[in-house]
Amino acid sequence: MAGNPGLRNMMTLARLAVRGVGRLVSPRPLGPQAGVAFEQAFSRLLAASPVVPHIRIARFVSLAPEDDWQSLDIDTAPGEEVTVFAAGGFWASKPLDLGFGARIGLWLRAGGSSILKTPTNTSTVAAPGGALEIVAKPPGEWADEQGAFDPEYPRGGLAGEICACVIVWKEGAVAGLEAMARAGDHEGLVGRAREEVLSPVFAPQGWRYLWRLGDGRIFRDANSADGHSICCHTSGDVGILQYPVDVPLTENTRLRWRWKVDKLPCDLPEDIQPTHDYLSIAVEFDNGQDLTYMWSSSLPEGTIFPCPLPFWDKVETHWVLRSDRANIGKWLSEEQQVRADYAKAVGAPPARIVKVWLIAVSVFQRREGICEYADIELADGERVLRIA
Repeated sequence: MAGNPGLRNMMTLARLAVRGVGRLVSPRPLGPQAGVAFEQAFSRLLAASPVVPHIRIARFVSLAPEDDWQSLDIDTAPGEEVTVFAAGGFWASKPLDLGFGARIGLWLRAGGSSILKTPTNTSTVAAPGGALEIVAKPPGEWADEQGAFDPEYPRGGLAGEICACVIVWKEGAVAGLEAMARAGDHEGLVGRAREEVLSPVFAPQGWRYLWRLGDGRIFRDANSADGHSICCHTSGDVGILQYPVDVPLTENTRLRWRWKVDKLPCDLPEDIQPTHDYLSIAVEFDNGQDLTYMWSSSLPEGTIFPCPLPFWDKVETHWVLRSDRANIGKWLSEEQQVRADYAKAVGAPPARIVKVWLIAVSVFQRREGICEYADIELADGERVLRIA
């Protein structure tokens, strides 16, 4: 089957269909339930006497998959703290149990600013200033950072609803959420929002999430007796962490790192869209292409394939570096000759490396992935650029 991708894909889809039948009997929710109960619960919380003095303005909004940007009729000052409670989600295929929740599909913008994704169902963000707008859509296919839709990727084929309660606080989110927590809760959302502002998860130093997929809470710095590492914990979400570099791509350019994968987010071949959940490290080049070294659950080591997702199929190539489950939970050292790998996997090599990426995808199967990265370097002869 390894040598017959078509047959393998058919078998993968058949396994998904069998699982989908079971999920129709016992469905997995996409997150907190949207609808009347959500709005009634938060209406009561907003009206609670301890909460009212903390709220400058609040709005409820219901979003469908085909909706354009919607005005919230809220003007914000730069830096004002805004909390977004979100529920519901969109289904791509209920029979295959494919869908995504509000926490990876809700976006904000204001005053011509760059788009801003709410990384959880209980996100607090600093307003960029201006008239606040909101939209729900899958991450990825944007035309620009200001939130124009890419006409090559029409938004269709989804069903469902995402509801949001958007609150602008008078004197910051901490005091407001503390008061709201004393007044009550709904599906644990208030407690999680409070915990997020009190114990935020920051991106590792020097790294930034790719704007196209939005901010996340997937990666974090960690220090132990064994030294520094970057921890990755993904569960029903997606994120790409990027580190900017400017390195010539020569015959001697090598990417070196150590990683330890404790849990893979997929147990099926990852080379089709419904199962494209994986963990990897990647290199981006000055021609816009990226080559990503992934850990597969079942594809043979050395397998090379273009990304199966729209947009990404034009710019991203996957290289299965590891798939031996006997190595799960072990620290492994890697070293790849990047120029030779690019020539084999993609074609004529470009001139420079411009970013190193860490990728975590678990949005399709909505399973959990856990890993760590350490000692990431780009080396060329005696020249070594330490990244993490």
